[in-house]
Amino acid sequence: MSSEIFIIDSDTLITPYRLFYPFDMFADFWNFMEQKIGAKEVKILDIVYDEIAKGGDQLSNWLSSLKNIELTRHADSTIITHYSDILNYIQNCPFYKPQALNTWSIATTADPWLIATALTHSYTVITFEKSNTGLSVKMPSRDAKIPDVCKQFNVRYDDLYYMMRQLGFKRTIKI
Repeated sequence: MSSEIFIIDSDTLITPYRLFYPFDMFADFWNFMEQKIGAKEVKILDIVYDEIAKGGDQLSNWLSSLKNIELTRHADSTIITHYSDILNYIQNCPFYKPQALNTWSIATTADPWLIATALTHSYTVITFEKSNTGLSVKMPSRDAKIPDVCKQFNVRYDDLYYMMRQLGFKRTIKI
């Protein structure tokens, strides 16, 4: 088992819910996630929770029904300082157009808060987002991506499957 603590992007729950692990077929995945969230091995940022809760679907119902959930609050002075550093990086980095800062500076945009929280607490960010392989001064991007900003701030990141392996997920098949 891993001693790593993970903080998840909303797509870490939304993508499996919509594409891979429907509740009626993969209860073991959702039970595993509930257990790891309850054990505080998987953290959920309050902004991510709010984003998912707006869905009004089976996923938002599942999330709101979790009994041992302890949300990580983004309104912490150290997290806010790191958040500011991240936004300054996006603003001053020649790889990004002003639209990147406009998107990331919206108060409800979780991405910079996730990275700031991971930086503050040494968490690993879990996301399905991929790096922007075309970042350059000649062709700046209008979209900042979590992996690229994590690299800049030496924050560990990976995907859901990495986290599942580290936390020892095993699929139980019932015949």
